[in-house]
Amino acid sequence: MLQQRSSGLLLHITSLPSPHGLGDLGTEAYRFVDFLSAAGQTYWQILPTTPVDPGAGFSPYSSPSAFAGNVLMISLDKLVEEGLLTAEETRSAELPVSNRANLWRVSERKMPLLRRAADAFRRTANNTQLIDYELFCQQEAHWLTDYALFTALQQDTGEYWWVRWAPELVRREPEALARELDRLREPIEEIKVLQFLFFRQWNALKDYCFAHRIHIIGDIPIYVQHNSPDVWAFQDLFKLDDEGMPTFVAGAPPDMFSEEGQRWGNPVYDWPKHEESGFQWWIRRLRHQMKLYSLTRLDHFLGFAVYWEIPASQPSARIGEWIKAPIDAFMDTMYRQFGHLPVIAEDLGERAPDVQPHLRHFQIPGMRVLQFGFGADVATSTHAPHNHVINTVAYTGTHDNPTTSGWWVKASPEIRANVKAYLGIRPTAETVTIHLNRLAMLSVARLVILPLQDALNLDESHRMNTPGVATPGEATPDSGSGNWSWRYTPDQLTDNVAEGLLKLTQMAGRI
Repeated sequence: MLQQRSSGLLLHITSLPSPHGLGDLGTEAYRFVDFLSAAGQTYWQILPTTPVDPGAGFSPYSSPSAFAGNVLMISLDKLVEEGLLTAEETRSAELPVSNRANLWRVSERKMPLLRRAADAFRRTANNTQLIDYELFCQQEAHWLTDYALFTALQQDTGEYWWVRWAPELVRREPEALARELDRLREPIEEIKVLQFLFFRQWNALKDYCFAHRIHIIGDIPIYVQHNSPDVWAFQDLFKLDDEGMPTFVAGAPPDMFSEEGQRWGNPVYDWPKHEESGFQWWIRRLRHQMKLYSLTRLDHFLGFAVYWEIPASQPSARIGEWIKAPIDAFMDTMYRQFGHLPVIAEDLGERAPDVQPHLRHFQIPGMRVLQFGFGADVATSTHAPHNHVINTVAYTGTHDNPTTSGWWVKASPEIRANVKAYLGIRPTAETVTIHLNRLAMLSVARLVILPLQDALNLDESHRMNTPGVATPGEATPDSGSGNWSWRYTPDQLTDNVAEGLLKLTQMAGRI
């Protein structure tokens, strides 16, 4: 898969600057591509671009759809260029420049404008645009129709949870679905148009990336939300009871980091049913990813081999059971379908050894994170640079890690001592990131990804996410703080930063 030494940066779309409170697919996204090109980078890694749920803290890893795009990423300025909005209209969505987004306020101000743009498209689209739109609806019908109906039903009934809808809708009786598709024709059309506008802007950005020899690495979580059109439309593929409620949910058992373990709450897959269907749902999901990205990171890859199944009645993850998943049958099917899989496996955690034989057999690159490599097992740790292997992707940290500077400040005396011995010098909070960036880039790993925060040598206040912890003061309608809200400001992306990164990339032979 990874045929040559290369590198890239990790930055989510929402972390870009913009005048409307949240990073989007507009001017600053194109400017970031220019920066990547000037800095000698090959890849831009992002987080999932699916819709976010306020009830799940706006986490991109807990989305109400496995296929739809997050319309909050649509650039209002691009809509102005297309004549779907006026500059005067977009001023109502402008927010002060900040390195933290208030996702509640962005949604409150932006959604009315997006609906207005969708209405304008339906009224003014020319024949070519209408043909493009109809073609999009036909090609994406396998998920788009269910997503639009599901969302329209939520809005119409005022009931967010599908298991509380009328029984004939919960059971998806054909006559009931046909009736609602006809009755809710207008809001359904609006939802479809917004998805069309999102993917049209996405494809334009992707084309610009390719023109500048930049490849995008996408990301998908292994599980989906229970309250999603994916579960509603394919109830037989999940472990649910007769009323549509999960009988078992996903999570992770107790470990040294969590006495109670992690109860994620997603319904687990009924893998035998997936296997009986020839894994068709997964084939559609991966094909969708391949249209959007050059590579895709599969989050929690362990779940394809073995997963922690928690009875839905249990309030924590302490009571559960490891259940085997059909990874060999799954992978064989995917390779027969696609010829090769352009994926990166997130193979982190205590049970990572369980998936290593499968990764080697299918030649899928895994992940190595330098921040994990300097504990008591530094001599043998797979994350320590001297133990990296070629077919891997090396990171200083991920979106779930502190910045390297922040990690150093809170590191134990043992870890600090090991880093000092490893480097042969005494790093500080101001210099440790520079040293670990260099270690990562000089690794034998074919691909290296640095979080933009580390490329900019930023401290812990610029962290993207703290798993399982609401920090600092989880985002509310009156607050712009919390997980997933970090953004850089335009002045931070300088020519000097690009030049320094270019020199390091050249020295490491990654251009």
